Amino acid sequence: MLTVAQARERILERIAPLDAEDVPITQARGRILAEDVHAERDVPPFANSAMDGYAVRADDVKAASPSQPVRLSLLGEVRAGAAPPAAVRPNTALRIMTGAMVPEGSDAVVRVEDTAENAGSVDVRVPVEIGTSLRAAGSDLRRGDLVAAVGRSITPGLIGVLASAGRMSVRCIRRPRVLLLTTGDELREPGESLGPGQITNTNRYTLHAAMEDAGAVVIDAGVARDERQDLLNRFRNVREAHLVVSTGGVSMGAYDLVRGLLEEREAVDFWQVALRPGKPLLFGTISGVPLIGLPGNPVSTLVGFELFVRPALLKMQGRTDLERPRLTAITEDPLVNPPHLEQYFRGIARRDGGRVAVRLTGDQGSHVLRSMADANCLIVVPQGTSSVPVGSVVEIIPLAPIE
Repeated sequence: MLTVAQARERILERIAPLDAEDVPITQARGRILAEDVHAERDVPPFANSAMDGYAVRADDVKAASPSQPVRLSLLGEVRAGAAPPAAVRPNTALRIMTGAMVPEGSDAVVRVEDTAENAGSVDVRVPVEIGTSLRAAGSDLRRGDLVAAVGRSITPGLIGVLASAGRMSVRCIRRPRVLLLTTGDELREPGESLGPGQITNTNRYTLHAAMEDAGAVVIDAGVARDERQDLLNRFRNVREAHLVVSTGGVSMGAYDLVRGLLEEREAVDFWQVALRPGKPLLFGTISGVPLIGLPGNPVSTLVGFELFVRPALLKMQGRTDLERPRLTAITEDPLVNPPHLEQYFRGIARRDGGRVAVRLTGDQGSHVLRSMADANCLIVVPQGTSSVPVGSVVEIIPLAPIE
């Protein structure tokens, strides 16, 4: 049996980043750049005011004080988005709004709260230095500057910078298209009445959400019954996908047809991992498309997604941070583990002064989906460890912010 690390490495060795496409910046959040982006113009394109106030010559107000303000003639107003109506001459000023173009002749702005306006004039009560409250042209970006390099993840802030640099679209790695297939005669949709032996198909919905959260485009192939022909029919559009993810049908039962189908075609790479929950994990290909077959138990499915599918999806998108950062924590519950397996418990971690404490979410059965929904982390007990006493240091994988 492969270890978790070996299985993940085998999968990732067979996964490559996808090609690139042009993406409007309105749709680029979370995507990975496939090009270096350079500024097409200076940002800001002109000197502008950082404050609401008055554009002045610093030399005119160098002697100003609250008790002896300097009076300047008011020439008018500069609004954001409009050209100044006049140049600032000695002993004059222009009222100016934040972001408005600094008029010719002005080299500083006095804040409005440091002034008192009269009919046709303004009294300045403080001196200012040259450059006060001014934003120079090109102070954010110069034309030709490198804005973002290949491989960078596009954040909301970067989208704003791209827009200011003159870009309406950028070249990004494609989002992977994933064929999602759940299997089993016992599965019914949410809201359907359940007959004897039937259960609600939760995996279809949890995996759909998890894949979209990881940046994938989901092709929902529905539910395959435990019949070979139905399974083949569900795979008929497999070449439209970059990856296939299935649940169920990968263990040793008489109706585990996914594994059987791939074995017939000699397309199985491996099908067991030294992992709890999620030991019966299948990796192979179907019509040349990589397939990751997850177990049917809901928690096993989500743990398998986190450890194997999510890194594969991120690599396809050109990401290099394929695994979540890990932390150490102090366990408040004893942890018991079959030493031949690496186990991932569902935990709730919290910050306790300068340390992180973690406890179990409750019943750790692989069918107890609520234990996964309540968790903000996975607690890792490595292979070779049979028990972890209360108060021990453990490694955790945060799935959500830890407060």
